[in-house]
Amino acid sequence: MHYITESEIDRIASETGKALAGEPKVTLVIRPENGEPFWEGGVNGHFFRIKTNESVAVPQSLATLIAQSALVRVQCETRTRAYRKSGGRKVS
Repeated sequence: MHYITESEIDRIASETGKALAGEPKVTLVIRPENGEPFWEGGVNGHFFRIKTNESVAVPQSLATLIAQSALVRVQCETRTRAYRKSGGRKVS
């Protein structure tokens, strides 16, 4: 099995950073779910910490990641609501 080295990780993160810098920017405001002061996430080793409730310009692929993350949270909430309300149900 081949394990990735620190230098390979740095190269991937650097290449990703260059690619993200060249993308069109999208301005958005991230609303916190539970009062979090920041949204944190990453793309191929290039990580972001973005203040919530503030307008910010981000690369298009990061905006897509943020939107997909929010959608998954909503879907999880919707699909588990009945189980949490009733104290849990047997899932077959």
